[in-house]
Amino acid sequence: MAPFDPTLLGHAGNILLSVAIGFAFGFILERAGFGDARKLAAQFYFYDQAVLKVMFTAIVVAMVLLFTSVQFGFLDFDRVYVNPTYIWPGIIGGLLLGVGFIVGGYCPGTSVVSAATLKLDGLFFLLGCFLGIFAFGPTVPLFQSFWEQAGYLGRLTIPEWLGWSNGIVVLLVVLMALGMFTGAEWLEARFRTAAAPAASASRFKLAGAVALLVVGASLALMGQFTPDPTAARLRRQAEEQLAGRDRHIESPELLSLMHNNQVILRLLDVRSEADYNLFHIVDSRRPSMSDVKDRHWIKSLPDDSIKVVASNDERRADEAALELMARGARNVYVLAGGINRWLEVYGKGEGKPIPSSGEDSLRFAFAAAIGANYPAADPDRWQTPQLPFKPKVKFDKPLPKVTGGCGG
Repeated sequence: MAPFDPTLLGHAGNILLSVAIGFAFGFILERAGFGDARKLAAQFYFYDQAVLKVMFTAIVVAMVLLFTSVQFGFLDFDRVYVNPTYIWPGIIGGLLLGVGFIVGGYCPGTSVVSAATLKLDGLFFLLGCFLGIFAFGPTVPLFQSFWEQAGYLGRLTIPEWLGWSNGIVVLLVVLMALGMFTGAEWLEARFRTAAAPAASASRFKLAGAVALLVVGASLALMGQFTPDPTAARLRRQAEEQLAGRDRHIESPELLSLMHNNQVILRLLDVRSEADYNLFHIVDSRRPSMSDVKDRHWIKSLPDDSIKVVASNDERRADEAALELMARGARNVYVLAGGINRWLEVYGKGEGKPIPSSGEDSLRFAFAAAIGANYPAADPDRWQTPQLPFKPKVKFDKPLPKVTGGCGG
């Protein structure tokens, strides 16, 4: 008999939890009246704004609880999945969803609730959703490049986009929500029909609004006077990994990455412009230290790319790698020994060794400043001795196996 696998309990628990959450979500939607197309469509005629008020309340409350947990260090926001941002596919998809919502009276989620309560229109709308899903798959190749690349910004949140603290953005969203709720109440009073019941005033509404406002203001103030626990944790982890040399890769490993077409590699040379112009590894770019501290610049690097930072020795590269990792950049490594070590291994006499003029200075002199045009900038892997190295680069997912021709 095969031994019992304890991970099965974890899988079963996840399935049961998913079913419970799904049932609770559908139950709340149905109790809110969102299984009725007439109530859902009423928001477009302005006399019943229950959809806006219920859904936006859920969003704002979840946001406040989430970032309160983050601020007090109970939750690591980096472990929370955030959908990547695709500007143009998102705009077009939103327009299509909105038109379908108006015409059909449902969105995909509410159509499931309606079909579960045996409403015929909900069932037909749900069948339409399935038809669209099955039609989408075969037609993706027609617009795949647009779908996967147009307006792609990666994992981007509003605080990162604006460069503001989480607390300030939470407070602004709370204020926006309270303004929208007030406007929704006014629209309902303005466009209410005789058949539509008037919105009831409630002390609970006022208490909830005040509570959201207080928590939002508290988070905004705390964000100004207390350090971001996520940023502090990332910086501490980066310091430990760099001190332990877990992130320093040898020159032969970098060469293998350069010649691996399954890897997205970004070489970041943080030396002075003069040293960079004298010699640099092929395809490397020269960011400034202000760039590596800029979250917007970091977002321009592919999230799944392997980022290797190089300086003449290691000091400046370590500083740049620390700033990158502390700001959430992933897969960051340092070229061990820097450009000086690279030239010792692959230079073949191109640069004349000279005495060191100081810490992290170039120890080779070149006849001309031709950058990456020296053979050592792009060594021929097959003409270069295959030096042993201990692999340190860890990939997010296994690389596909490269096979030869003739079906090999």
